[in-house]
Amino acid sequence: MKILLVSSGSGSRGGGEIFLVYLGQDLAERGHEVLTWIPAHPRMDELAQKISRFARVIRADYRSIYDYKTRTVATALNRRTSDRIARDWEKLKSDVIHINKQNLEDGLDLLRATGQCGIPSVCTIHLTQTARYLRAKLPWLRDRIARGALRNYNGVIVAVQETRRKALQEFLGDHKRTGTIFNGVPLTDQNQKPALRAVKRRHLGLGADDFLVLGIGRLVAQKQPFVFLNAAKTLYGHFPAAKFLWVGDGTMSAQWDRWVAKENLGGVISRVGWQADVLPFLFAGDLLLHVAEYEGLPLAIAEAMSAGLPCAVTRNFAGEIPLFDQHNVLFLDDPHSFADRLRDPAALARIAVGGRQLVEEKLSIRAMADAYERLYADAMQK
Repeated sequence: MKILLVSSGSGSRGGGEIFLVYLGQDLAERGHEVLTWIPAHPRMDELAQKISRFARVIRADYRSIYDYKTRTVATALNRRTSDRIARDWEKLKSDVIHINKQNLEDGLDLLRATGQCGIPSVCTIHLTQTARYLRAKLPWLRDRIARGALRNYNGVIVAVQETRRKALQEFLGDHKRTGTIFNGVPLTDQNQKPALRAVKRRHLGLGADDFLVLGIGRLVAQKQPFVFLNAAKTLYGHFPAAKFLWVGDGTMSAQWDRWVAKENLGGVISRVGWQADVLPFLFAGDLLLHVAEYEGLPLAIAEAMSAGLPCAVTRNFAGEIPLFDQHNVLFLDDPHSFADRLRDPAALARIAVGGRQLVEEKLSIRAMADAYERLYADAMQK
């Protein structure tokens, strides 16, 4: 197949865009011709560079919703943009178009363009929470515009896990076809772990007895970095062997640094910026602590599980993702009992094995690409 993957332009470092790298590379390795349409905005340069290694990249003159102050109102009115994009897509002569959206309201003009060019298409939405849930401005209007555009779209709309699909179906109504395809990540070669772990821990200045707790993600409100910091402070009081490292940067970096300095925890809690290769950190760590307020299906957790790193989440967060249970994650409960579990190597090993098994069975790139191949073929037959 000749497959056109389309980015809505949210950025190069979010899991929803990294998804395109994983999916596109696997599709290319299967012999499909992969084209990737990416907005020309500089924030997309890093993603375009990664994808150019295995696919043709088209940098498009397209203004994403993230660059409009009026958000969905702008994309509801820019029909000329949809007309132009549809004509450009027709010239590429792809067999199927795959629109990759971060949330309900971005890329609505891209969905409209698929209808105008007449090429079979599918759409993935990573976050199906409403504007009202996200506490956005004018939520009633933004949700109304997004709902109308999504209902007018003729292809299948895919969510990345079942809770998000149910929310999407409720938002759209029963007449719209939705589906679930889990995000997938590479299966890590565990034979690399001992050497990479030793090198990275030495680089981080960790001793043999230090227990490294990782947080991974952008330093933005959604990821709740201050929940991580407060948990780290409390947990350290019960488990002095613990050290905490956040991998990632963002708008809350300065606030993070001030908090750590104020609490005099510089020797216990640290952070590094964005990392192109997070695997050495996953191998160096002893636990991933993920405390985001909401997600679609977080690649950080799936990648950690693939690397054999046990993961801990809040119970509220686990309730949003039915894949996570007591067999493959720890739950962040009261600090004393949680610290006791971290002192139990056998319990941590069982959680790590359960997490790796979950990735092998449901969250691998292979499983994800298999499902999208079937969906593309089905779309082309209609």
